[in-house]
Amino acid sequence: MFQRIRTSCLLGIKAIPVHVEVDSSPGLPGFTLVGLPDNAVRESRERVVSSIRSSGYAASGSRIIVNLSPADLRKEGTSLDLPLAIGMLVASEEIQAERPERFVFLGELSLDGKVKAVHGVLSVAMSLSKKEDILVVPRENVAEASLVEGLSVIGVSTLAECIDAIAPGSVKLPVRSCGISRRALAADPSVPDFRSVVGMEGVKRALEIAAAGAHNFLLVGSPGSGKTFSARCLPGILPPMTDEEILECTRIYSSLHVLGEDKAKSFFARRPFRSPHHSSSMVSLVGGGVHLRPGEASLAHNGVLFLDELPEFNRNVLEALREPMEEGVIHISRACGTVSWPARFMMGAAMNPCPCGYSMDSKRECSCLPDSVRRYRQRLSGPLLDRIDIQMAVPSTDPQQLMQMPPGESSAEIRARVTAARDLQQQRFRRSRCRTNSEMTSDEAKNFCGMSVETERFAVSAADKMQLSARGYYRMLKVARTIADLRASQFGSKAEDAKKASVECSDIAEALRYRAFSGLNS
Repeated sequence: MFQRIRTSCLLGIKAIPVHVEVDSSPGLPGFTLVGLPDNAVRESRERVVSSIRSSGYAASGSRIIVNLSPADLRKEGTSLDLPLAIGMLVASEEIQAERPERFVFLGELSLDGKVKAVHGVLSVAMSLSKKEDILVVPRENVAEASLVEGLSVIGVSTLAECIDAIAPGSVKLPVRSCGISRRALAADPSVPDFRSVVGMEGVKRALEIAAAGAHNFLLVGSPGSGKTFSARCLPGILPPMTDEEILECTRIYSSLHVLGEDKAKSFFARRPFRSPHHSSSMVSLVGGGVHLRPGEASLAHNGVLFLDELPEFNRNVLEALREPMEEGVIHISRACGTVSWPARFMMGAAMNPCPCGYSMDSKRECSCLPDSVRRYRQRLSGPLLDRIDIQMAVPSTDPQQLMQMPPGESSAEIRARVTAARDLQQQRFRRSRCRTNSEMTSDEAKNFCGMSVETERFAVSAADKMQLSARGYYRMLKVARTIADLRASQFGSKAEDAKKASVECSDIAEALRYRAFSGLNS
C-alpha cells in the first residue's frame, strides 16, 4: 500500500514542505530510503523501527521504500522520525488515520517510543494554512507552535499518543492557537542599570540617541574608562519588541534550538544583545558552514551586535559585516544551496585609541610610536567607519569624582524617552518599509528630515568642511532626525506637533559631533 505523509524541513530559517512517500509491498523484507537524506535521516530507520515495536506494533516484514520529496532538496535533522513512523504504519495497514493529508508531523523518536522536541517548529507553523492544516508536534514544542494565531496544534508525548490522536473518531481535539500571549516581563537582572554609570553624560546621551534611532555606534577611550560597561547597559533602555519582531527573532533562535535553558520559554521576548569574542571566525559571525546555520549577526536581529576590542577582530570578518549593516539581510551562497537570514541589527563597538590605550588619557602618557598608532587604527577600513553613525570619545573619570558624583538617571527613565521617540518613528513610517530612522533611504531622509533653508545650508557647509561622504552626510541627517524626535517626544499629548517637528541647526550640530572620529583610520 502507498501512503503520503506531510512534514517540513528547514532551509536556513525557511520551512520547505516535504512529503514522506512510503510504499509497502510484498517481498523480501527490506528498507530503502531515498531523496537526499543526510546521516541523521539515514539513521532514523533504527530509531523508527525500535519505537514502533516499543509502542506495541509489529514493524512489518514487507519490503518498504521511502522517498523524501522533493528529491533534489537535502533533508537534515531528526524531525522526520515521526512522519516516517506514521507513514510506515499506515502504509502497512497496521493503523488507520482520518484524512491524513490534513496533518503535518514533526518529531524525533526515541527507542522507547517517546517523541522528543525538535528545532524550527515556528518556521513550519508560519508556513501552514490556518484553516485546514493540523500541526502535530512534540508536547514541548506546542507553546512555540501556538505563537501563530489561528493554527490548530496537537502536542504528543509518545508515538502511541500520536496514533490515537489521528485515528478515526479520536476524542483528542487540536488546540486552536491564540498567538503571542502578552504578559509583563520582569527586568533582566543580568543587565546593569544606567544609574550605575556615574558621570559620562555625553556617552549616555550618545547611547540614548543610538537606542532611539537604532544607530550604529563606536566608543573610543582608554582602558577602564567605562566603554564596555556603558554599552552593556544599552539593553535596559531599548524599547519592547513588537509581535512581528518577536516572531522574527524566535524563528532564528528556534532554527538553532537555542530558545533558552528554560523549557517553558516559547518565544524570544527581549531584544538580543550579542557580544562575540574577537577571535570569532567569519562563519560564526555572518553564518554559513557545512549545514548553513545563521551566525551572530542574525542572532542579533532586532537587537545589538556588540564588538568589544574592535581592532582585534580579523579585518576580513569585519568587512563581511558591511553589507548586512547596510541591507539588513545576509545572503550565503554555497554549492549546496543559497540561503538568506535577516540581520537588521545595531552594531555597537568599543576600542582603545592606540595599542597601549592611553593616547586619550589625561593622566598616563602614551608609549606608542606614531607608526604603530597609525597601523592600529588602519585595522578599521574607511568604508566600515563610514557606516557607524555615532562615534564617541569616552573620557577617563577621576576616582575622586566617582565617589562625589550623585547617581545618574535610571534605565527606566531613559527607556521612556527612547520608547516615545520610537513611537513617533512608527507613526512616520507606517506606510514605509522602514521601522527606525537608521533604515531610511536617501530619498526618505530628504523627505522626513524637514529643514529650513538656513539649517540645510549649515548642514551642507559643515559636511563639506568635515569631508563627509554622501553616505556619511545622509547618516548624519538620520542621527539629527533622531535627536529631533527625542526633543519632539517631550510634546507628549501634542502628537501632531511632535510629528511635524523639523530638524534644527542644534540637531545638526550635535549629530556632526558624533562624526568626530570619521578620520580614525587616517
